[in-house]
Amino acid sequence: MALWMSWEVSPIASAGEDVGDIEGAVEALDQSVRRIQERATPPGHAAVLDESARAVRDLMLSDGRAAVERGERWTAKVGEVEVTLTPRT
Repeated sequence: MALWMSWEVSPIASAGEDVGDIEGAVEALDQSVRRIQERATPPGHAAVLDESARAVRDLMLSDGRAAVERGERWTAKVGEVEVTLTPRT
């Protein structure tokens, strides 16, 4: 199922994109977080951001997957990382 994914790492960056499935959404989040960690994160903050992203990733693969399979929009926020998944028909 195709999805629209939007994400935000407050207050650093936000974006949205079409992804093919939950795994694609997780990969897009991981890539974005890595870019932010490399370019815009103060020393010591990368580990905190990584932990928040890991928690959101786990939620995406469980609760998020279940919600979009039911055709529902889903959002989760942990720390500075927020992700919204919207099923595309």
